[in-house]
Amino acid sequence: MEAISGAGGGTWHALQVRRAALRKSVRTLYIPSSSGITLYAQLSGLVELYGTRERPSQEEAFRLADDVYIIPPGPSRTLFVAAKGDVPATVASLTVPQETLHRFVDEEDLPSRLTQLRDMFPAVRFDPVLALTVRALVVASEAGADELYAQAATQFIAAHLLAAHTDGAVRSAGALSSLQLETVLSYMRENLGRPVSLDDLASLVSFSRFHFVRRFKAATGSTPYRYLTELRIDMSRKYLESGNDTITRIGQRCGFSGPEHFSRSFRRVMGCTPSQYRAMRT
Repeated sequence: MEAISGAGGGTWHALQVRRAALRKSVRTLYIPSSSGITLYAQLSGLVELYGTRERPSQEEAFRLADDVYIIPPGPSRTLFVAAKGDVPATVASLTVPQETLHRFVDEEDLPSRLTQLRDMFPAVRFDPVLALTVRALVVASEAGADELYAQAATQFIAAHLLAAHTDGAVRSAGALSSLQLETVLSYMRENLGRPVSLDDLASLVSFSRFHFVRRFKAATGSTPYRYLTELRIDMSRKYLESGNDTITRIGQRCGFSGPEHFSRSFRRVMGCTPSQYRAMRT
């Protein structure tokens, strides 16, 4: 499969996103051995799954658009897949490192069930949330979203995958205190033009990444990534209204990893592109 770069042409450390184009003829899709969980979802078209080299299926296994193929930790294997009908299909994969799953289990004081992952998930599961998440990560990676985005997404996926197996044992979290929140927000404001990670923010208030995100959201109603993005957009608006820098330079000054990342983020928050906003304000 083709790797998709994130963070403005670099590689995300939190997870790796890949994609492959499929045609009507059956294709072998090699899946390397992994200690983490790999998710496959359809980006376009529809896909038929014919089983694995070890367990070939005699009948076609039809996958719906919101099905996700979940592969637990294990040795390498080969899938037999093909596009449904005459229209080519595209599939994407992402891998959640086992370290992230372990961290979630440890920080939530849950009994470790990572060794049982092979029995937890069927090969294919109808899961619109995961399917949408995989698709969103492909778009974000191509747009150059930064490492903070990938870390937050990986954390969400880990929680979602294990949520059905926690027996309600996940602890609820309160909000950050006023002092803790101001400490975090001050750091964000002082580092808008630099890369910021969840570890950076969580360490300021001595919480794990998982607990920090929940407490931050309880205090602000927003995730750290979204809040930081909106602060960066606010700063970029001032530059667009009063400065003569190019839009590319403004995006760099405000911490966006590339022009496309800046444009997509700005449009999502403001409803227009940076160039359109500048034209309306000047």
